[in-house]
Amino acid sequence: MATNTFRDRPEPAAAAVPKRSRKAGIFDRLNTWLTNRLELGDELPTETLRRIIWIGILGIFYIYVQHSYEGFIKKIDKARNEMEEKRAAYISQKSKYMFASKQSEIAKKLIDEGLEENITPPTKIVIK
Repeated sequence: MATNTFRDRPEPAAAAVPKRSRKAGIFDRLNTWLTNRLELGDELPTETLRRIIWIGILGIFYIYVQHSYEGFIKKIDKARNEMEEKRAAYISQKSKYMFASKQSEIAKKLIDEGLEENITPPTKIVIK
C-alpha cells in the first residue's frame, strides 16, 4: 500500500502583476476626518480627551434613558391590557347580575322553593 506524502507545489511566476494599494475604506476616512476635526497630532491633548469622555458619558446616559423608556412603555401596555381584561370581566359579571335580578328570573327561581308571585295588586290603606 502506498503512503501519503506531501508534494511541493510549484511557485508562481515572478513576473506576476504587482499588488495594488487598497482603496481608503469608510474607517480610514472616518479616522482621517476625526484626526483633522479634533486636531490630533502625535499626542492626545487633554482637552480632546475630556471631550471624548464627556461624549461617551452622554452616549451611555442616552442609552440608559432609551432602555428605561422602553421598559416604561412595556409596563404601560401590560397595565392597559390588564385593565381592559378586568373591565370586560366586570361588564360580563354586571350583565349576568342584571339578568338574574329581573323580577321574572327571580320568580322562576323561587317557584322551586314553593313561593309564587302575587297576582292581586296591593291595596292602599287610608287613615283619616
